[in-house]
Amino acid sequence: MEYILFSRSNCPLCEAMEDEIRPFIKKYAITVRRHYIDNDPELEQRYGSKVPVLTLDDKTLCEYYLNPDSLLATISTVDAEK
Repeated sequence: MEYILFSRSNCPLCEAMEDEIRPFIKKYAITVRRHYIDNDPELEQRYGSKVPVLTLDDKTLCEYYLNPDSLLATISTVDAEK
């Protein structure tokens, strides 16, 4: 299972969400890969102005702002599956 943060270059909301995710990465040892949608027509169409978008296995967890409850729920689910 892989968390992906879809974002744009020079996007203050994207940077803010990345900053908010850092404590979860450290505390729960999760991996979040940042993927820029700039210059990718398919991702531009899929996410457009919704960025930042945090996903887990192609399921959208949150858009624009981090939803800590949603993230914690998936972390708990992933841990239970291990």
